[in-house]
Formats: sequence, C-alpha cells, structure tokens
Amino acid sequence: MNAVPTLINPAQWGRAARLPSLSLLQSGSLSLEELLHIKQHEELPVHVVFPVGAAREAANLARLLAILAPLHGKLIDQFWIAFGGQRPGNLARLAHSCPQIRLFPARKSLPPDQLSAPIGKGAVMRAFLYHLLTEEQVSKARTVVEFIDADIRPPYFNPRWVIDPVGGILWFKAVEAAKVVYQRPRGGRLNAICRSFLALCPHPGVQALQKLLYLLSGEIAGTLKFWTAVPFKSGYGVETLILLSFALNRLHLVPGSDDLQHLMQVYLGQMDHRHAPLNSTAQKRGLDQMAGNVFHTLLEVLREAGILTWQPDLAPEPVLNIPLPQPQVMQPPDWLQVPMADVALPPLRTLPEIQALGNF
Repeated sequence: MNAVPTLINPAQWGRAARLPSLSLLQSGSLSLEELLHIKQHEELPVHVVFPVGAAREAANLARLLAILAPLHGKLIDQFWIAFGGQRPGNLARLAHSCPQIRLFPARKSLPPDQLSAPIGKGAVMRAFLYHLLTEEQVSKARTVVEFIDADIRPPYFNPRWVIDPVGGILWFKAVEAAKVVYQRPRGGRLNAICRSFLALCPHPGVQALQKLLYLLSGEIAGTLKFWTAVPFKSGYGVETLILLSFALNRLHLVPGSDDLQHLMQVYLGQMDHRHAPLNSTAQKRGLDQMAGNVFHTLLEVLREAGILTWQPDLAPEPVLNIPLPQPQVMQPPDWLQVPMADVALPPLRTLPEIQALGNF
C-alpha cells in the first residue's frame, strides 16, 4: 500500500476524473470564481453548519461567522447553528442579529428514532440533516453540507475552510466528501494514538486511513448522498465511525469502486482550538472520556467486521473509571464513572420518510 496521498492539482485533472483514494487538495488550489460558476450552473445549494453544545461558544462563533460572511449569498446559501444544549442564550441572540444565520435547536427537532438517544455531537449532526431533508425540503443528492467545529481559534481560520472542501466536491464529480486536515502546533494527542492503532490493524482499508494527515478533524463537507448513507454515533465517536465506514466500504456510494475513492482530504495548514483538559472532572468532560468514545467505536466496528475477535464482555456497556484528585494530596481520590459507548444510529437513508424522497 502506498501510504502517501496523491497531491491533486485541479488544473491537471478533469472534473470527471476518477481520483486515487484520499487524494490531497492543497488550500488555494481552486478558483472561487470557477466554483461559483459551477454552483450556479448546476444549481447546487451549500449549507455550512456549526454543531454547538454550549452557549459559551457564541463569542468565538461570531468571529468565525464574520470571517465567512463575504461568502454568504455567493458560495454559501445558509449558515446554521446546530445547538445540542438546553438553553441557547447568546447563540439565539447571535442568530437573531444576523438574518443569514439560523438556529436549529436539536432537542426540539429530533428524528423519531433518536428520541431516547443521548444528545452529543453526532446526534446533533444527524438531527440537523434529518431536519434539512424533511422540514426544509432540501433533498438534491449533490447538495453540499459542511460541518465545522465552533471552537477553532480565529487566527487559524479563513474563508478557505469552506471554499476548498466545498470546492473539491463541486469541482470533482466523483468526490462525495471532503475532510479538512491540518497540523496542530499544540495538540493532537488523541490523533497520534489513533494513528498508531490503525497501523496495527490487519485490513487494507483501515491501513489506508494512515494517508490522512489528520484523522480526527471535526470539519467535513459532504453531499446529501453521502450524509444519508453514513451511520452515526451519538457523541465523539462520530468522526471515527465515518472514517471506518469509508475504509470498510459500508457506504456503497458508487457501484464498482471503493468508498475511499470518493473521499478527498483538504490541507489547510495549521489549526488550534480550545483544548479539552486531559482528565475529566464531575463538571467538565476531558480527553480521557473522548478517547473512550473513540476507542470504543474503533473496537466495536472492527469486531462487527470480523477483523478483531475477542470474547464478549461481561458488562454490556463498558464503563470508564476516572480517579478524581483531591485538594489534599494524601487523601484518596473519589472516582468518576462514565459510560464509554456512544449510541449507534443507522444511516438516514434507512428511514422510510427519507426513502420516500427518492433521491438516495
């Protein structure tokens, strides 16, 4: 296996080209003017969505939206805040102050099969897509939806975070999804550990994921054809499940070709965001819990695929035990117990109301 991705120069590849799997597009390779012409000629809507779990992200999100504002009405048809918390607070005020921004309160608009599932990042993404399809009646298969994390630090953010991943899909007809990749100057701890795990997995598709410059980036653009085909996890395991679905050819995007041939990566340089603490507390989720979600998803999917085998666990849902440090060093810690398993949610195209749309 060639572990180095193919660097793509769009000028040297036709729009109908069949690209190597996980081809790499460098930021700035596409002309915004040409992309706007394609978008208008082919009538392809573009929605940019920020999944947000807490109202404290409002100030940072406002800065990111201001950076992207010149693209509204041109490349971007609609901005969305997909909110998974209880009280939107400043997020609602932000949406109210800007007519190009709409607030989607996920807890009030859940798909019928998510009513008993936890509300994490993956659940919010899936609920938004269901709303877009059923309530907003956006159902063209090549409609592009990009999800972007709301905690990116503004100095690392620019309009190319939308132009290039969305543009990769608009330009290359075979591309169904474009994953943003970057370098983390002060982070990427969990990403590095996951890369080592994948290197040990005896499956060519999973091994091919090592071509990705960054595995666990939360920013990805995709067509509705892709978004309706992919399964979800309710929480932080969603990015891992998306990658493994590509690697194991579970999406069946195009007959006769591997799913990975329809996933492009887009390199945008450096990125940094608000860092999660290494250790969880009773009040704040840490990297240890996120790692639990990611590793559980990895092991669950590889086990279901018959790639890894072991005896079933005695407990149906594994629990992570976290020692909580006490103010007094010599005092034994209390313990925080949290479930590691995200709830699995099926592809939207399996739902009768989505099948009735006839496009997927």
